[in-house]
Amino acid sequence: MSSPFSSINWADIFRMEVGLGVTIVTKDGRVAYSNESARSLFGVTPAKLGTYRHLSAVFHPEFVRERMAWIEQVIEDGKPLRARHIYNGHQMVSTFYPISDGGELLRSMDATKQDDASVNANENQPAPIDESSPVDESSAGDESNSGDESGGAQYVLILSRRDPLDSTEDIETVTSQYVDLGCLSALSNRELEIFILLGHGKSVPEVAKMLHRSPRTVERHKTEIGRKLGYSTLAEIARAVGHLGLTYDHLQLERFHALAKDAKGVEDETQE
Repeated sequence: MSSPFSSINWADIFRMEVGLGVTIVTKDGRVAYSNESARSLFGVTPAKLGTYRHLSAVFHPEFVRERMAWIEQVIEDGKPLRARHIYNGHQMVSTFYPISDGGELLRSMDATKQDDASVNANENQPAPIDESSPVDESSAGDESNSGDESGGAQYVLILSRRDPLDSTEDIETVTSQYVDLGCLSALSNRELEIFILLGHGKSVPEVAKMLHRSPRTVERHKTEIGRKLGYSTLAEIARAVGHLGLTYDHLQLERFHALAKDAKGVEDETQE
């Protein structure tokens, strides 16, 4: 059966879309493919995000739960979904597309990698594994991996990018209920609140009035923010907040480290 993906020249798309993260996930949450840009965006090494490894082996449980809900919605509705989220201190957008021809698309990815390898003479770059390849023992014999005779979606294609421009494409958009602040996790909740308010153009006296604190207290917090992040002026704070897309609404979201600690390789703790 022909597929809309069969007419797409993926090699040309990826050459034009530098930094575009491409991931293919099975309907039960296992990674069938991820390109180098996707692993870089999400800070995961190839060894940690191996083919057909479940998302729960790499990411925080709430991160996985939220994305599995999006994957389920996309597959059930048969329509794409755009998700806005802050990951490791960066504003990101991930767009989920339902696909039923996972094997065909994976083979297209494989061909793209081989073409790139021949151009770059990089014989050490691993090729992705298509859906006919063996999976780990925990999923062996799972008939859901072999495709759906009814033609329903069995995979989700996820395209991710940082600092995205607003799109006019008519796709339902959701916002993550969690925020991964990256280096900003060093800030306490009060410091983050002041950081955001100052970044949106509020002066120290204005912030003090809004928070029912003295200007001296706010100035002390501002000094501590500068010590932790290296931002010493209001202009620097404004640029950082604008770049990250942080708003006051983000203060209501649960803070977490999206990568599991063993996958990240470091042990960080968010200050309360």
